[in-house]
Amino acid sequence: MTGPEPGPVGPEPILSVRHLSVRAPNRTILDDVSLDFCDREVAAIIGPSGCGKTTLVRSLNRMTEVAPGVRIEGSVRYRGEEIYDPRVNPVLVRQRIGMVFQRPVPFPLSIYENVAFGLRLQGIEEAEVDRTVRRSLEQAGLWKELDGDVERSGLTLSGGQQQRLCIARALAVKPRVLLLDEPAASLDPTATQRIEELIFDLRKEYAVIIVTHNMQQAARIANRTAFLYQGRLIEYSDTHQLFENPREKLTESYVTGRFG
Repeated sequence: MTGPEPGPVGPEPILSVRHLSVRAPNRTILDDVSLDFCDREVAAIIGPSGCGKTTLVRSLNRMTEVAPGVRIEGSVRYRGEEIYDPRVNPVLVRQRIGMVFQRPVPFPLSIYENVAFGLRLQGIEEAEVDRTVRRSLEQAGLWKELDGDVERSGLTLSGGQQQRLCIARALAVKPRVLLLDEPAASLDPTATQRIEELIFDLRKEYAVIIVTHNMQQAARIANRTAFLYQGRLIEYSDTHQLFENPREKLTESYVTGRFG
């Protein structure tokens, strides 16, 4: 696997965030964050614990608003359309902008039905469900590993396989953006490598936005990297530039381990 090359920033990013702030009753979690995400690229979000990384990605598909007492300000546009417009159905937003969480949460169903779950909710015909389940498992690198045995419980898979099953489930409803919140944080090095290889392949078709505490992982897989600190976006640039020649002193301190 070779290092990713940043693609050109087009005139219309797939996701455009402007002046996004997220406030809880007693604190500000995100403060005036603005950045763009491009199609067919991997963007990594790094920063110390509690800096707002997870809140940022959850805000990109309207997951943040389900938390009680949280107030969201600013704009998030998907292909030019404001996702927080009250006329926009959040369920449709989450179909286009899928999310996979840090800990894999397969349903207590067969592997097949885990992937088919969202398709059945949409009333997709059975032949198309079959095709989509296989394609999604292939995309997630699971079909060959399972040798077609998709009727056993998803709970019988290893931790890394369960995470890729959750990715396959997200892919089945045909998103254009995939949000990954520390998807390899609880995995061993071998499973982590599989997840990184999968992300590298997925960026050929999707915009992938990954939260990671592992700066080496960001350097390996991301075209662009954003550094958050205390809820503010400090720097967002080409990954190689951010790690090798950061513009901001705070970024330099963080990526060189002199942070504190």
